[in-house]
Amino acid sequence: MVETNRIINWDNVFANSNTFKNNEPFPFGFVEDVFHPDFYDALYRTFPKEDDTWESSTNISRSSSRKLFGKDIKTKAVDDVDPTMSNEWNKFHHYLFSKDFIANMSKYTGIPLTALDHFIFINNHKGDFNIPHAHHIDVPENKYAYKLTVLMYFAKGWKRGDTGGTYVSRTDEDESDIIFEPTNLDNSMISFKETPISFHGSRPMTSDIVRHSIQFTML
Repeated sequence: MVETNRIINWDNVFANSNTFKNNEPFPFGFVEDVFHPDFYDALYRTFPKEDDTWESSTNISRSSSRKLFGKDIKTKAVDDVDPTMSNEWNKFHHYLFSKDFIANMSKYTGIPLTALDHFIFINNHKGDFNIPHAHHIDVPENKYAYKLTVLMYFAKGWKRGDTGGTYVSRTDEDESDIIFEPTNLDNSMISFKETPISFHGSRPMTSDIVRHSIQFTML
């Protein structure tokens, strides 16, 4: 049985807290070595393989392959066991619903979070991309679908400088407005507060390494 205090390296996460809270023009942060090494290695080894349960994006604004967990649906995560997944992925998925995880993410971001919203596996291959966009343009804060977006990466062997990491930008115009683009996608996490100007995307991937990642949102 994996202890929950051996899943996330909260010391590393909290060390980035002030940066997250003070970044402009909207709060965002990037954390390296986000998982404890043994747990990360287990998640990496058992990251789900692409098969007919994966869906390819049909949106012209992006290209990727995606898969849901267990009884999750595209708009809502469900705290249940997925027998097709490893013990570690079930443990981690369950942990995302826990009071401990929600309280620690609230502490890290300074955002009063209450629950996990949605969860999805994402694979990006060479040439895949995501044009810059924001989720809540012209939406009042009390009408947001969720408050926080998080991506965690599982791309061992990723070379620093390769394109394909999720960047944050000042506008949705072009790549010249990029504020920050991660270059280490091996056991790392980028997250940002949802605002009308929380623009983000990813440049077309140049690496032949598959960019394994998960994305989840929080209320």
